[in-house]
Order: sequence, then structure tokens, then C-alpha cells
Amino acid sequence: MKLLLLTDGITPFVKGGMQRHSQLLAEHLALAGHEIVLFHYSESNVTINIEEAFSVKALPQIRSFHFKYRDESRLPGHYLRAQKKISAVYLEKIVSMNEEYDFVYSKGFSGLALLQSRNKLNFKSPIGVKFHGMNMFQPQANLKMEIQKFYFQGITNKILKSADFVFSYGGKISEIIRKQCDTNVLEIPAGINPDWIKTSINPSAGKLKFLFIGRYDRVKGLPELNRAIKQLETVNENWEFHFVGPIPIGKRLKPACCIYHGEVYQKEDLVNVIDNCDVVVCTSISEGMPNVILEGMARGLAVLATDVGACSLLVKQNGVLIPNYNSELIFKALLMFAKASGADINAMKAKSLEQIQGFEWPQIAVKTTKVLEIAISSYQHPG
Repeated sequence: MKLLLLTDGITPFVKGGMQRHSQLLAEHLALAGHEIVLFHYSESNVTINIEEAFSVKALPQIRSFHFKYRDESRLPGHYLRAQKKISAVYLEKIVSMNEEYDFVYSKGFSGLALLQSRNKLNFKSPIGVKFHGMNMFQPQANLKMEIQKFYFQGITNKILKSADFVFSYGGKISEIIRKQCDTNVLEIPAGINPDWIKTSINPSAGKLKFLFIGRYDRVKGLPELNRAIKQLETVNENWEFHFVGPIPIGKRLKPACCIYHGEVYQKEDLVNVIDNCDVVVCTSISEGMPNVILEGMARGLAVLATDVGACSLLVKQNGVLIPNYNSELIFKALLMFAKASGADINAMKAKSLEQIQGFEWPQIAVKTTKVLEIAISSYQHPG
């Protein structure tokens, strides 16, 4: 297949779970033998060396086009305006190339201009869109964030209804999509590179070690997690809490049992931190299918997560899924882990290694191929 992949950036040039997914998607579909025409952007002026993003084996199958992205305004609606502009730039390039594709896979708002102009241009390729977490339709932490999400709902609905297919990780993400539109939903989970996956767990020993990986973003539920940790400190001391990510000094907890590693850039260093822990914690207010859970499971960690997005597909016998990010619920789950026997913790850790087997990227690429082939064969161009 020849696939046009429109993205909002790829790692390592743009950080984020969506960008990591785009990079891995292109890599593994290329390794599966598909021709990938990749559009990606970045805000920085750093020279892009595409060889940093993809393996030697995948590169011959990838044609990469890099664009500069500008979002310098801070007036309300600035992000959407910038996204509309980059989608128009993408469309201009698509028109100038005048190529045919078996399928267009569009991330976020990057295909907006193409969807709006497809009939005028007589663009015949089927278009599938992906909003990773559908966060604009998930609960928010406060009134301000609830109001802000309405800026995105209208334009997102137009994209969902204009597309031929909508990609979903499954779980609650699919439920949200089906409430918004009648467009065909293609369920494909996220994945993990096989080189992440351990063959056996590190048995829990001594103090139980929790791990949070992420930035200080309100959607990650850190204020609630911090309150739960403070409460846990008053009733149990058999634990440590490790944090990885750019968390401001003023937002850090003081106890010696809370260890802040800051940003960890090298994979080997991150793996060392993960392998030293027992339970990965994801108390997000809204999510898609979190990379941090996949990475934690791949290294044999138990999981504590909120039941948002597609988390329920990952957290089963390998941990605890709580209904929402309420600090009391988080505290009770943390306490349950802290009081659990080493044997119980190790059983959950082993389950993570067992359950991660279905989420390896080569398998996800095969599933994606099959899903796309069915979608393409069923597609009927409106014209």
C-alpha cells in the first residue's frame, strides 16, 4: 500500500505520546513493506535529520516532508488557528505533488484543509482521522478547562463527520467517537517496541516503589496524586515514590521518600529507573492509550490507573483501575499496593509481562494492514 501519513510531528523532533505513536506507526508500516509518504512539522529551528527517527531498514520505504510550524500568539483560539494554517500548508503540498494514495491517515487537525477541499479537488483516496484521546469530549479538571474544550468540539466534530473512517484505540475512546458521529470506527491499539519487553520481572524487595512518568500538566492529575501521597505518608511508610519528567520545584513534595529524577532523555537511563520500580501510576483525567503504561508493563511493573480512554484494555489482573482521578480513590489504591505482600505484587508484575505480548508493534502493524485493506476494499468514493 501507498499511505499518506499527515502528522502533528514525530519523535525525536517533537515530544509527546501522539508524536511517538506517529513515528512508530511510520516505522513499522514501512518495515511491513508499505510505502509511506510522511508529513511532519516542528516549531524549532533545529535541522531535521530523518535518520534519527527511523531505522536503516525502514528508511527506504519512507519519503519524509518536514514543515515549520508557528504558534506565536497567545490570544484565545491561537492553537486552532495555527493548526488550520499548517493543514493548509499540507494541502498546498499535496496538491503540488499530485500523487495518488491507497489511504490517507490523518492525525488530529492536520487533515482539516484536505477534508474541506477534497470534493472540489476530486481527491479520491479514502481518509481516516485519529484524535488520540478525544480529550475535548472527556471530563476536565475545572470550569476553565471545561469551557476551553468547547473551542475544539465543533471543529473536531466536523472532521469526524467529514472523514471516511475514524481510528480508535478502543475502550471508552470508541464510545466517545460513536456518540459524536456515524463514521466507521477502526479499532487499533497502541503498541510497544519489542526491544522494550523484558523476559522476567525484577521481584519486589524492600520498600514498594511507585513510579510516575510525565510532565506537570493538569490533565495528568498530579495535584490529586500529590494529595493522595501526603495522605499515604501519614498511615504507611513502606514505599518510595519516583517521578520522571519536568515537574517544577514548587510542585514537588518534600518527603525524602519522594524522589525526582527530572527529565530522562536516554532510553537506557529511563529503563534503569523503571526497572528499579514496582508500580507505574497513571492518574490522568483524560487519556488515549498511555505510553507510560505500555512501557511500565513491558518492563514488568504492576499498574495503577484511572479508567479513562483505553486504559481498561491494559489494566486487568496486572493492577488496579480506579473510576476517576479523585484523590481519596488514589490514596486507597496506593495503600492497597503498599500493604500487599511481595508475592501479590510479583503476581501482578508477571501478569503485565504476559498481557503486553499482544501489544508489540510488529503485531500492531499487521493488524493495521488488515484493517486498512478491509477499509480500502469497502470504500466507495462519493463521486
